[in-house]
Amino acid sequence: MTADCSGADVMAVCLGVLLAYPASWRRRLSGMAGALAVILTLNILRIVTLLFASSPRSIQQLHIVVWPMVFVLALALYMSWWMRAADRHGEPSRWRTARFVAAASCLLALYAATAPWTMTSPAVIQVGVWTASSGAALLQSIGLPASGMGDVMATPRGAFQVTPECLLTPFLPVSLAAIVAMPWSTRRRMLTVALALPVFFALGVTRLIALALPAAIVTTPLVIVHGFYQLVGGIALIGIAAAARHLIVPASGAEHRPMAGWWFAAGVAGAFVTAAVAGSAWTRLVMGCAAALSAATRNTLTPMAVNDFQGALASLPTYHLALLAGLWTVLTNARRPGRAVIALCLLAAADVAMFSAIGVASTRLGVAPHVLVIRAWAIGVPAALAWLLFVRYDAEDDPGIYRRFWEGVGRDFPVLTGAASTDYYFHNETRLLSEQLAPLAGCRLLKSDLWDEAKNTQILQWAAARGARVFGVDLSSAVVGQARAAFGTTALRASVADVRQLPFNEDSFDAIYSMGTIEHFAESEAALVEMIRVLRPGGRIVLGVPNRHDPFGRPILVAALSRVGLYAYGFEKSYSRRQLREMLQRSGVEVVAETGILFMPGWLRMLDLALHSWCRPLRWVTWPAVAACAWIDRHVPVVRRHGYLLASVGVKHERSNP
Repeated sequence: MTADCSGADVMAVCLGVLLAYPASWRRRLSGMAGALAVILTLNILRIVTLLFASSPRSIQQLHIVVWPMVFVLALALYMSWWMRAADRHGEPSRWRTARFVAAASCLLALYAATAPWTMTSPAVIQVGVWTASSGAALLQSIGLPASGMGDVMATPRGAFQVTPECLLTPFLPVSLAAIVAMPWSTRRRMLTVALALPVFFALGVTRLIALALPAAIVTTPLVIVHGFYQLVGGIALIGIAAAARHLIVPASGAEHRPMAGWWFAAGVAGAFVTAAVAGSAWTRLVMGCAAALSAATRNTLTPMAVNDFQGALASLPTYHLALLAGLWTVLTNARRPGRAVIALCLLAAADVAMFSAIGVASTRLGVAPHVLVIRAWAIGVPAALAWLLFVRYDAEDDPGIYRRFWEGVGRDFPVLTGAASTDYYFHNETRLLSEQLAPLAGCRLLKSDLWDEAKNTQILQWAAARGARVFGVDLSSAVVGQARAAFGTTALRASVADVRQLPFNEDSFDAIYSMGTIEHFAESEAALVEMIRVLRPGGRIVLGVPNRHDPFGRPILVAALSRVGLYAYGFEKSYSRRQLREMLQRSGVEVVAETGILFMPGWLRMLDLALHSWCRPLRWVTWPAVAACAWIDRHVPVVRRHGYLLASVGVKHERSNP
């Protein structure tokens, strides 16, 4: 088996079509995964047929003629099917994180692949000559001695060469990726690309000018010069964080918009002050812990062990501390000190672990990390910690943003009815309502959202078929419209309304069913109180929320997906059973039953829905696992309490007579 046998040529054309088609990145990536599965399956079948071929001539015919035709035909049919199923409405106009990540990955890969040529290019060398001469001219213009000869600038502090490595920083492809990802017109994007090169040239000249700073201010100029783009990147990251926190999603109202510039300045100032005041002590602490670990593991953890002539490792702890301080300032308005302490502990642990890994690699393997890896670590770790611990998405607190989000989800999200896990969900719901709300005939039943009726289990249709008088509210008019259409001629009294402000009188309903609603906004308990208000005395509420102690770790998966923008349901909280019970009791009901539904891994549910929505020929992949979970649920009832949705039943207290 060689590369000629892989079908890579047909695969390349297929992937090119999938990437070029006007669809969302999520759909493109799922299409590429499906194409890879098709080509892998066909290759396995080809090998099997070749093994059973009767003669060398038949092997040649199968290998050269028949199977290449099968590959082309199969992938052509697959692409045709995928394009018919793809969303033809194009991508949203907003800047999508996935688009930036994809563009940055491709451009960084191109940057690495072309390095052998670009690093020796005469054009790049000539840019180095211009940089050296421009830097020398600027220094001379302010009365400082400097001269340029070729790509070398000489000052009283030494002569420094501008190499291609100094000019072709990885920030260049990342910046181009950001330009590609921005929702701009072609003209504006081309203009910005044209301006990027002069900007980076000016940054290169500025980097050289830093060499002429007095020794009293900068005692180790090489650290500043080699780490110039790392320093600029940190400042830029603080600026992006300030814009994201105070411009893109203001904390409360437009009056906070002008504060972004002030907080950016405060963040940069805080970073430099922190570095000056606590940088040395922090470095000694981190290096002391690293030295202790070194003694215990007999490894060499000092920066000198890896020829740290640029000072990237020696300056790493101070840089980390300063950048984290700046991000904490702009993302939390210098609040949430508890999160800052947690971030510092994780930062120290990450640095000690990195030094330990470098020690093992240098002592036992004789290898050292490239300086770009260290600089990427320098920026990446504080950014990741700030993202995980300091970022708070406030859209759920803004009714306008919250409503628009769910309106878009309700309009664009695929229908999940018919998926194996949805059938399992439906049987769990019917069992729950049969046990807790029977008899349903004549029961005035309110559901706190209509997502299931429009997209999922259609549980209210089941209740209506058993005689219940069904009502429902939903924030999204699209969901309400789809729910009404799904009901057909059956009566559904549906309203576009917020569950936190129900348009009903007190004591209007015999029962309320709320499964997976109140965890999607901050005022969960206020919504519960509002639902209890419209429930008659003695009426029952069945309340379901995500299980914080799900044995399969679904809350962790949801948090991770939410952070990278891949969780389709936006903001979501989880609860322990005790928290759910106490919340119901505070709202004025007596808890009479505690159970749960959907005992299955969250990733299995997500994968099953993804295959059902975007790759239906592969739906059979998840069916056995879903069926196994359903079998366990039926035959081992004790597991229901540990489903990924908790379900508690409360009865509203009767009013006492005066």
